[in-house]
Amino acid sequence: MISEYRPGRIAIALAAALSATTAAAAAKPVAQPQGPARLAAQHWDLVDWTGRQVPQGKRLRLDFDAKRGSFSTDTMCNRAGGSYSIKGSSIRLGGRKGQFASTLMACPEPAMTFERRYVASLGAVRSWRIDGDRLVLRTAKGERLTYQAAHKPAADAPRRFIYVSAETKPCHGVAPMTCLQIREKPGDPWQLHYGGIVDFDPQPGIEYRLRIIEEKIAHPPADASSLRWTLDQVIEQRVVKR
Repeated sequence: MISEYRPGRIAIALAAALSATTAAAAAKPVAQPQGPARLAAQHWDLVDWTGRQVPQGKRLRLDFDAKRGSFSTDTMCNRAGGSYSIKGSSIRLGGRKGQFASTLMACPEPAMTFERRYVASLGAVRSWRIDGDRLVLRTAKGERLTYQAAHKPAADAPRRFIYVSAETKPCHGVAPMTCLQIREKPGDPWQLHYGGIVDFDPQPGIEYRLRIIEEKIAHPPADASSLRWTLDQVIEQRVVKR
């Protein structure tokens, strides 16, 4: 089994995207916490960095845990984190010295250089603000890192394990589209899954075992699922030979 998940590319049918958009629009809006609590209520994905090019195809996600007073972030090749503190519009990541704990995986240039600069900038952050669905962090020198809010499942949402087939199949919703095939046990028959899996980008020819987070959607439209599945962890994956 391959233990590391490497995102690939898969064509997503327009009908499926439209269905997901309709479901989101139909659901009643949920009031977001305000102030520092908002930081921990959502994921934050880097979308803009003053004077730097944000990598395409690589999500740099920042997360806060208010109860523990800690944060964690993808840094390009690794994942880093530490403590954080807030006072009004001021924020410090990694304590007074901006020091983070980090995994120690190496990767080719220019990724490693990008990672070092990104971590250094996070350690130099001194202020924060939220504008709508954007989080803006600013360093003492005026450098800005801007993040887009992303849905964060509730901490107590149930988890479940599923297998995802290496092949998708044609299916029919409001229009013809392509669906994932899933099952809960290796011996079970494959079943079509119409709803997609948030944050999961399967690679053709790879079979996966996933741990997913399952949440109920309030007031979904008649042609959409009442459940939202979000990837929690790729447990294993293997190449399927044809």
